[in-house]
Amino acid sequence: MSAVFEVDRLSVALLVALLVVLGLVKYLQQYDQPLLHPLILARQADASQTRSPGESATYRNVNAPLGFDLAMRPQRSAPDVPSLLRLGVTGEESEHSRRILDMSLTNTELRQQAAAFGHGIHTLLQGSLQTLVVYGRFSSARSIIALLSATVADLPWTTLYVPDGAQLSSLPAGVELDKTAVVCVDASAPLPPALARAVLSVVRDSEQLAKAPKGTRVVEFDDVLGHSADHTPAPCDRSQLRSAELDEAGAKTFALFYDDGSRQWTRATHTSLTSGVTAWLSEYPPEKIPGKKDTILTDAFYAGELPAPAYVALVLTALYTGAGFASEAPSELLDLVKILKPTLLYLTKKGAECVEQALWLPSTGSVFIWPMRRLNMYALRSGRVPRDAIMDRILCAPLRRAIGVDTVRSVFLLSNGCQFDQGMLDQMRLYLAVPTMHTYLPSYLNARGDAAVVTAPVAASNMYDLQAFAPQLVDFESARRLPPHVGPPSVSMELKLVANTPAVKARAEAIERIKFDEVATRDDPVGEVYVRGYALAHVRAPDLASDTTLSDWFATGDVALMRTNGTMVLIGGAGAPKAGVAPDITLDSSGGKLPTLKEPAEPAPAPAPAPARKIGGSRATAPLALAMVALCALPGVSAHSREAVQQGLMRRATPTASENNTMINLALNSLLTSQRASWEQGVTQSAILETYYPEWSVFKKGEAGKLYPARDTLGVKIPAQLLSLAFHSIASQDASGRLASVVTGDEVSGQGASQDSASCGEGVLIGAWIVEGFTNNAPDTNGYWGGAAKRQLDYLQRNVSKSSNGALSQRAVANQVQLWSDTVYMGPPFFAQYGLMTNNRELLQYAYTQVELLHNALALPSGTGKGLWGHILNYTNVAQPRWIDQRAWLTGNAWAAAGMLRVLAALEQSTFASSFSSETDNIKAWIDELLSAAYNSVDASGLLHNVVNDTRTFLDGSGSALLAYSVFRLGSMDPSKRGLISHAETAYGTLQNSLDPYGSYTNDILTVNELNTNSPGATSTESLAFLALLAAARRDYYAGNTTGSNGTVSPPKEASGVRANAAIYPLFVAGATLGAAVLAAM
Repeated sequence: MSAVFEVDRLSVALLVALLVVLGLVKYLQQYDQPLLHPLILARQADASQTRSPGESATYRNVNAPLGFDLAMRPQRSAPDVPSLLRLGVTGEESEHSRRILDMSLTNTELRQQAAAFGHGIHTLLQGSLQTLVVYGRFSSARSIIALLSATVADLPWTTLYVPDGAQLSSLPAGVELDKTAVVCVDASAPLPPALARAVLSVVRDSEQLAKAPKGTRVVEFDDVLGHSADHTPAPCDRSQLRSAELDEAGAKTFALFYDDGSRQWTRATHTSLTSGVTAWLSEYPPEKIPGKKDTILTDAFYAGELPAPAYVALVLTALYTGAGFASEAPSELLDLVKILKPTLLYLTKKGAECVEQALWLPSTGSVFIWPMRRLNMYALRSGRVPRDAIMDRILCAPLRRAIGVDTVRSVFLLSNGCQFDQGMLDQMRLYLAVPTMHTYLPSYLNARGDAAVVTAPVAASNMYDLQAFAPQLVDFESARRLPPHVGPPSVSMELKLVANTPAVKARAEAIERIKFDEVATRDDPVGEVYVRGYALAHVRAPDLASDTTLSDWFATGDVALMRTNGTMVLIGGAGAPKAGVAPDITLDSSGGKLPTLKEPAEPAPAPAPAPARKIGGSRATAPLALAMVALCALPGVSAHSREAVQQGLMRRATPTASENNTMINLALNSLLTSQRASWEQGVTQSAILETYYPEWSVFKKGEAGKLYPARDTLGVKIPAQLLSLAFHSIASQDASGRLASVVTGDEVSGQGASQDSASCGEGVLIGAWIVEGFTNNAPDTNGYWGGAAKRQLDYLQRNVSKSSNGALSQRAVANQVQLWSDTVYMGPPFFAQYGLMTNNRELLQYAYTQVELLHNALALPSGTGKGLWGHILNYTNVAQPRWIDQRAWLTGNAWAAAGMLRVLAALEQSTFASSFSSETDNIKAWIDELLSAAYNSVDASGLLHNVVNDTRTFLDGSGSALLAYSVFRLGSMDPSKRGLISHAETAYGTLQNSLDPYGSYTNDILTVNELNTNSPGATSTESLAFLALLAAARRDYYAGNTTGSNGTVSPPKEASGVRANAAIYPLFVAGATLGAAVLAAM
């Protein structure tokens, strides 16, 4: 009898569910993308090349590179607190009303009240006041107003701050109590005896007035305002000040803060605070900084984790950006959250635990908790915050709404770097589903007995850095381990690690354990953290010279190691009895016990073998098996387990070859195989040629008519990388003759750009000369190289539409005529190069004629853009030419200047040079006119705006580099046209360290989006090429190795030291990046 198979409906349903789950897993694995590119994670700090014995290198944030000053202020014209408050980020913050502690204020109202308070005190004491003391907590706006009064009203007294309940032993030298007023509106403790005999006390209200000590003149805060006849803040426009004057303004003392721990007075200058504001802001991407829609909430000051100067800097950050600001004790935090609906949280461990427990505890009873933890932890480990994921919407979002944190978009965890475990970071990221940063605020700073405090975190993890490494134990018995990293140094600070200090010796056992446990950390520098920078308030007496420079090095007492990617990990905090941080098993994302080296994690038990299936028997076995398979199909993630493999923790890269399959290596492999458009291929060839093979460049200094070496003397001088690029330009030549124009094979013939491909022609012609030779002054039209060059030439001369006066169109569509400024770099230099190498005067003349026609059509004759070139002019179906884009686009003008220089060099290198004297004079005049007009709008950084004559547009590093290149080339070719060299040198100084080793612009350098010329975009191939071209042109300028040069030029003084050495850097980085692209094309 035949067997009968029965499949019940439940089994079918589970099978369908399994397929759905497997499909979901496949989708997540394929489409989940990290928020931060692995290349950025790989290098977050710069390390100096020199170091002292027993010390590490000096580390800086990649956005504050070595060779440049650290960040002092958020914008140039805000060197002090009054100008900071007046300006704001956009200028619109001054009239924006929002909550500042306990009051609703605009910046204008706050400044007016500060001025009124200052003048009111001045009136009450008849001008005898010398010192104003703010005593208590900064729990109300009144204390902030009092603190700001002297500086906003520009009154000649000293401001002191004493924390509530401080054991004040003495006042600063020179303080006379009969000329001192004390503001104690936020005080809960009695006045210290040292302040009890002050001539005036200002209290909050009548209740506080009744408790005031007898025999002291006491007034209420509002009464002081009423005594003021002047509510106008002092003028604070600093926009016209020179750099030295700005530094002097910042060096003035803002206030003296009493540090109850060290029993010393620390002096905060205006630069201390503006630098602190800059550091707080730098933790956000530019588009994510706080704004008028944000409200900051912190418990750090109440919890005693944030020094008073840092708290004031955070308040100023809110005022500067237009954000609201509130402060509360950790125990009361959640009550205020429900009312306030904050968007940005700055929390201590106590505050974070309150928020975490309010979210985690209610979730433990949900059937969705484990699917949520597994799926959302998978997202975290994939580099993505699980905001609005399915499980986040089902479980976490309702919990956030219930306690009022659904509006939060970022969280800062404030600590000394040794208070938070990785589990806490995971919990905050899982339940809040927002970027959570881990910061380092040292509690102790000392330099030769002098104390200091910071005004912002010394280091903070990147907002989108979700990396979590396997735990490194520092103690077997207690299972204490290293805390999560605290990121790179702040942009306002630099740090180093010093070995052989008492703090390091105290942590010797923990350090030895770390080195023994992890091979990857054995070469990482370890030592006591020393910091210096501008975001410091210290005890040093006022001194203009020292207050306008970096501070001394201050020891923190904290021991740390610096990872190879530039992130710091604290081993032990100053004064802590043990190193590391204790694990919190309840926060272990895997839900299991933490494995240690003594007690390895037990492997999961093997599933029992399934019983043989009975035909027509029990129906329970199949559904159970399917359910088990479905559960196993869910992404498994452990936050801590060393044995986890699938989507587990990233292991740190080690020198061994076995670790080469990391995400970073995969990203690099992807980068090296990227495609380039035809014009990018062409300018890449130019950059490779001028950087590595200047003897083959049209700009080579040599005798006219003898540009290249004889073929029988080439030897190793063959420009191999250039020929590789040119070879592949030919391989991707389309049927019409355009070089490098077939990328996907889907391109439509007769569409797109007509002349971009000609930018690849120089390399192809050089290849034809080297490989096939020029018989009878012409390339071999039957050869691979020569035939390609001839096809490109024929296409331009026969297929491209022309304007009525004969100018070639930039568009390939038949009868569509558009003239572009970009074109000058594409077609005319190819005609000139072809004519030069074939000794063809007609082609040389044709190249000049095309330049002349484009100049006559595109050069702006009047207005603020006079002398600059418009971008696109249309001749199609119109009686008169009409502008499509009349903007003086920077990169378009840079293309035009650089293209004219290539034509000029070809004319001067040819045997017909003497007969082209009037033509070359014209080209020089046109280039000089364009450059002079452009640099009328140059920024102090040497950079120019994306629309040259519109300073409202962003400063573009890409076009600025190519235009500076043109300045150096023109100055080389005509000594009478060197008036702009200083601007080009400044641009070079700004850009010289702007690339990281992977070819991405850093240091806040923006580059234009080449496909959307109104906005900045990601680092492009052309922008890298422009920087390499700039470095090559500068090198040749000072060496006198350029067409027409009459000898060497002495480099500027700043180029002989640091800059001279730094010149290698952009050449190396840009050249290496482009070289990698060459290898990718081979």
